Parts: sequence; C-alpha cells; structure tokens
Amino acid sequence: MVGWASNRWHSIWHLGLTPRSGAALLFAVACVGIATAFRIVLGRISPDSAVFAPYYSATLVAALVGGAESGTLAAGLGALAAYYLFVPEDWGLAPFRLEQLVSLVLYGTSSVVIIWAAQGYRGLLQRLRATEATRELLNRELVHRIKNILANVQGIIGQTLVDQTIIRNAINDRITALGATHDLLVKSNWHSASLREILTHEFAPYGFSRFHLHGSDVDCPSALAVFLALVVHELTTNAVKYGALSNPDGRIDIAWTDLSGQLTLDWIESGGPESMAPTREGFGTKLLRSGVRQFRGTVDWSFRQGGLRCRLSLLLPNDPEREIVDPDTRQPRARGEAQPSLAKANNPLAPQI
Repeated sequence: MVGWASNRWHSIWHLGLTPRSGAALLFAVACVGIATAFRIVLGRISPDSAVFAPYYSATLVAALVGGAESGTLAAGLGALAAYYLFVPEDWGLAPFRLEQLVSLVLYGTSSVVIIWAAQGYRGLLQRLRATEATRELLNRELVHRIKNILANVQGIIGQTLVDQTIIRNAINDRITALGATHDLLVKSNWHSASLREILTHEFAPYGFSRFHLHGSDVDCPSALAVFLALVVHELTTNAVKYGALSNPDGRIDIAWTDLSGQLTLDWIESGGPESMAPTREGFGTKLLRSGVRQFRGTVDWSFRQGGLRCRLSLLLPNDPEREIVDPDTRQPRARGEAQPSLAKANNPLAPQI
C-alpha cells in the first residue's frame, strides 16, 4: 500500500494533472485539508503562529500539479479555512486594524505570485517534455535508418564479394561490431558508451570464461567508443585466428585504468601459440595507428610466447579542462592551439593528412 501510494505520488508530481479536471480540483481540496491539519498541529505548539503560513505551500503544490485553476481554488479555500478556523477573535471587530488588512493583502498578493510562477514552471516543463518526446522519436528514427543503412551496406558487400567469403565475412563482422556500439550509444543519447559493455558485446560469441576484465567501468565518448569497438574486434578476431583463442586453453586478460583522463588499456593473451610480428600492415594495425594519433596517445606491441600483448594509451576527449599533450613533441599544448578537425576526431577511419 505504501509502495503504491509512493509510486502514485511520484507519477502525479512528475506528470501533473489535467488543468480544470475533477482530479485537479480534488487535489487542491486535499492540499488545503493537509495544510489545515498541519496548522492545527502547529497551533497546539504555538497558538500565535501565522494564520496563513501553511496555505502558501498548499497553493504552490496545487498550482504546480493541477494548474492555475487548482492553485486559485486552493488559495481561496485556504483563505476561508484560515479566517473561520484560526483568526483571533478581535479580527471579527470592525473596522479591521491595519495589521489585519496587511495580512490579507499579503496573502492574496503572494498567492497570485505563487500561481503565476507555478504556471510558468508548468509551461516550461511541458515544453521540455514535448522537446524530449520529439528528440526520442527522432533518435528512434535515426537508429532505424542506421540499421537499414548498415543492412544495405552488408547486402551490397555480400553481392559484390560473393566469391570472396573470407573478405566478405571480415567486413560484415566489422560492420556488426560498429552496429553494436551504436546500440550502446543510443542508450546514452549518443553521448557515451560503457567500456565494459563494449568488451562484453564483442566477447559474447566466444564465452566469457576465456576473458578476464580488470578495471572500473569508464564512459567512453562516442568517437572513442566507436574506435575502441573496432580495435577490440580486430584484436579478438586476430586472437581467434592466430592467438590465444585458437587454443582451447588460451585466455585473454584486459586491464584498464583512467588516470586524469588518460585511458590505458592492456590486452594480454596467454595459453596460445607464440605470436609473430606481422609481415605486412593490415586493417587492424592501420586502425590502431590512425586512432592513437587522433586521440593523442600511444600503442605498444609485444609479440611473446603464449600470445600478443598490446598496450593502448589514449586521451579521453570532450573535456576542455584536461591538458592536451601533443603526440609529436610530447609537450603540453595550449588550449588555444588548433585541434584536429571534427571529421577526423569523429571518424577513426578518416585519412591522415
């Protein structure tokens, strides 16, 4: 019962009631009733307490929830309740003393201001809700269109590379990884994605028992999230073909830290065959080198017995208070200096000039 009442109040407070409806007017009456009960208790403690004080709150709450009409009803009922129940006896003498008149004028004026302010707040809140609903609708439409585009791209690739299964599957897997990251970004309104969720989405097809994650979760801004999703996909694919995941006993440890906006991620394979340095630079290597330049970081490879070890160090973007380090000089760069273009910062595959 208490839980239901709490949920009901939460719904009424956040969504409000339809102005001039029976529910809104009944709510105003309830607010005045609660204020009256509070004034009775207050009067037992201090009989000289201000007569109209509790009804200001009743007017405010009624106006916020039920609109101007509800607030006006609460103010009027509050004035009547205060006059007939709590005014001192000498208030009934004619004419009113100046202090009595001032109290009535103050209550009326304050009630008008309260109702006006509450109505303005309700209007602003309704506009914000309408904007939020429109944004969510556009967001859903954008997600739908992105999925359609990715599906069309995969279809085009499938038709174009119909006789090249390996290349076709590799490209489709990369597109799928990109789509999964976009789904994560949608949950945060395209603001950021959880590093741990990026990793778990990529590792799900292979069983989590072979992956060990170490580190507190980090919210990666959208550009970095897309880059990391593609990088992790390439590292995982490489581990399946040539590294730790090609052996039944192999495992991968991923550890990361975020110190003052500098994200360091270690990819450590064990239990696999001896790793060998590649004879040519593939897509994954090019992606890594491109990304570390854009995010002003470094990448270190280590080919060892048991599997690959890779350390990525990247600067988390989108925080103007963080000190930016120039990767060419390794010296702090002034905030006023030119930054990489937005196209390059938001596209890990943009060509480097």
